Amino acid sequence: MPRLILARHARAEMSQLGLDDHSRALTMEGRDAAARLAERLQTMGLRPDVALVSSANRTVQTFKRMAAVWGKVPFHIEDDMYWSAGEQYLSVLARVGEADTVLMVGHEPTTSHVAAWLSGEGSLEEALQRVAHGMPTAAAAVLELDIPWVEIGERSARLIDVVEGKPA
Repeated sequence: MPRLILARHARAEMSQLGLDDHSRALTMEGRDAAARLAERLQTMGLRPDVALVSSANRTVQTFKRMAAVWGKVPFHIEDDMYWSAGEQYLSVLARVGEADTVLMVGHEPTTSHVAAWLSGEGSLEEALQRVAHGMPTAAAAVLELDIPWVEIGERSARLIDVVEGKPA
């Protein structure tokens, strides 16, 4: 059964004069939270076969901190995930082939909007409510699908959990 993990990057430094949004780096707190998120996903038996990562510095750093927990995970850096939303955001899934579990590391509000858009019958109410309020940094929506990646669309998945990397 294909599983999709839609993660928002961990906490990044604030915008600064001379630093564009694309270049913002993770804070120390963000680095720790990204690793903690991966540990919690791993505890649930979730380890991605492949990752699709927005080209922004903070998303790449988030993925690298997560991958340090899992070991080697093949990944693709995707400019389309930085600039797009909705169905266009999901178009990068065409590149995953036969992967069982895919991790997408992106931004808000796209992460929560895509999770809500995909969530159909069988989605858990508590997880839907959490996604409706937006994804916090270092959090991930976990979805299950009964269809191949190329058929993914509105209400085609079950939202089964929202996992956070912030300290307990």
